[in-house]
Amino acid sequence: MNPKNPSRKLLAVTWIVLLVMHFTILGSAYLNLAWFNTPFIVTLAIIQMILVILYFMEVRYTAKLTWLFICAGFFWLLIMLTLTMNDYLTRTWH
Repeated sequence: MNPKNPSRKLLAVTWIVLLVMHFTILGSAYLNLAWFNTPFIVTLAIIQMILVILYFMEVRYTAKLTWLFICAGFFWLLIMLTLTMNDYLTRTWH
């Protein structure tokens, strides 16, 4: 079986997209977007994370078992964030 690898052109385009998104996040810190600022930055950060995982870590071209472990890792992260927010929101000093 011949493994697929991303081309240099695809990696370059992905890198440029990541740079543009990075500077968009930096620029949005100077804008007053009110309540929309945080969801905007988090959305861009999640898209950046997905691009790095798919193309630079070459997960897009791996076996299904790798995808299973990646999903399990994100599920564990979701559990940890849920427990942390549960602890924070149920404090009496809040």
